[in-house]
Amino acid sequence: MHILSKILLAFLPDDLESIFKFALLFIVVPALLIALLFAGPITAAEKIPLINTEQVKMYIYTANKVSDSTKNKYSQRIQIDWRQLVAIDAVRFQQDFSKANPAEIEKLAKMFIKKVDEVEEIEGEFPNQVVKKYEVYKLRSLDEVLSLLNFSTAEKEKVKEFIEFDFSLLLNSAANLPDNWAAVEKNFKWPVPGVYRITSGFGPRVDPVYGTMGFHSGVDIAAPTGKIVIAAADGEVGYAGWNGGYGNVIYITHNGGYETRYAHLSRIAVKKWQKVKAGDIIGYVGSTGKSTGPHLHFEIRINGQAVDPLGFYR
Repeated sequence: MHILSKILLAFLPDDLESIFKFALLFIVVPALLIALLFAGPITAAEKIPLINTEQVKMYIYTANKVSDSTKNKYSQRIQIDWRQLVAIDAVRFQQDFSKANPAEIEKLAKMFIKKVDEVEEIEGEFPNQVVKKYEVYKLRSLDEVLSLLNFSTAEKEKVKEFIEFDFSLLLNSAANLPDNWAAVEKNFKWPVPGVYRITSGFGPRVDPVYGTMGFHSGVDIAAPTGKIVIAAADGEVGYAGWNGGYGNVIYITHNGGYETRYAHLSRIAVKKWQKVKAGDIIGYVGSTGKSTGPHLHFEIRINGQAVDPLGFYR
């Protein structure tokens, strides 16, 4: 130990100013760098909800479910912000989202709904008249709900920090496909032959035009304007024309309750009621309707319900 001390002292400068510079360079600066290295991830974790995409979808679904329950002939639909639910539970559960479940999320969501009135209405013909009650609701503010939960001032501030997180990083994935992914055709042909670049997957996402949260009912396949679009399966054209945000769109009905939709087309090559075979050219890629660039929006529906198209091509 005595020898080691002598060796260290031998490296020290003689004057006081040089000793100070030595300490600053070889002791203080490295210590600060180590502190910053470890403080960075900790600070980030304190501001980012540690939640995965599937858990986010659970919050979105439940918030919409409770929101839908508020609409009736006397009450407008009250939209609950699912991000506030996530932020609250990030604090309540100390970032352990394995504790979250639909029942608990629904209970929390209902705290944002306040009943402010009730309207009674007599329905039916005498003598079978019944009295039906319609509840009228209003939305509680985030601060009101946090107070109901008895959150401290520090916890309230933490919730508001979490709300600032950009959830589009989780929700606007391109279906998490590898770079070399190609569709495996089974019961359905791929609608844009040879083009497999997915720019937006099925499910919740930030609307690329309005910047609001929504649900993407299909997949977006990036392709140049004019690229051919083919029918995914045998069927009959149920609709071919303009339809709002879809732009130029084609609906094709298939056996078994299936329907496919092809939107934002630059040109349509079929007519309503026309019979088509799998692989027939039905239109051409475009950017009509609510679109930010040329692509095909492709949907598969079962009995009217949109499902993830990629499930049919893996």
